[in-house]
Amino acid sequence: MLSKLFKYDFKWITKITYAYFVVLALVSIALKIVESVEQSFLLVIVDKALVSMFIGCSVSIMITCGMRIWARIIRNVYGDESYLTHTLPVTKNQIFNAKVLAGIASLLMSALFIVICLAFVYLNKSTIEHIKVMYDSLVAVYNSSFAVLFIVGMVLLIALEIIYIMMAGILGLVIGHRSNNYKILKSVVAGIASYSLLSVLSFVIVYIISSVTKYDIIGNGFPSMNYIAVMGATMLIIYTVYNIAYYLIAKKLLNKGVNVD
Repeated sequence: MLSKLFKYDFKWITKITYAYFVVLALVSIALKIVESVEQSFLLVIVDKALVSMFIGCSVSIMITCGMRIWARIIRNVYGDESYLTHTLPVTKNQIFNAKVLAGIASLLMSALFIVICLAFVYLNKSTIEHIKVMYDSLVAVYNSSFAVLFIVGMVLLIALEIIYIMMAGILGLVIGHRSNNYKILKSVVAGIASYSLLSVLSFVIVYIISSVTKYDIIGNGFPSMNYIAVMGATMLIIYTVYNIAYYLIAKKLLNKGVNVD
């Protein structure tokens, strides 16, 4: 049953997002064409406009996806649709898990599509050479294994941060909808507070670890490999713990009962 719930939630969340995908794809094609021809004054203006559109559309995709995830929970768990949702032969855990998984899948799909469009526009022989130079510089300072781990770690950290924003919003919705009035306002305040408080805590934790950890700076002025490894592992652990904690807290609160609008 979880798979069916996931399918319906994912389909609802991404229904509008696909329209943004089409727009971003068209902008990417136009930008690729403009970037591939000799630049004149007029084409430079067009290029800058298309770049702005590309950035705006990319941001809109992620914002829309996040808003659709939260809207799905409001409508399906607390709104008019909730009367049907809570009569289905499924548990609250299954309902919640389906929405969290559908949210993660839709966000990661959206981010991946943006990266693909970005690569389509800018990935050419010149940029590949620049990437190789940057990678070789990283390998020269550290080593090839560490360079790969560094890149993988950065990707994972970005993914965990995106999920953390989603989970903070979901926890805010669950907290806000336990009230009898001003549910949306309280949900927004609780969501912002959930994100901000732990973000500040993350900064404090990293600052303390950075202060007490005595790693030397290597010859070329770069942080030592051990220092980067410790800081990277710390951030990955922090956001993993945050996401799990918010997931468990939100699910526990949801299981205590739902105030249907």
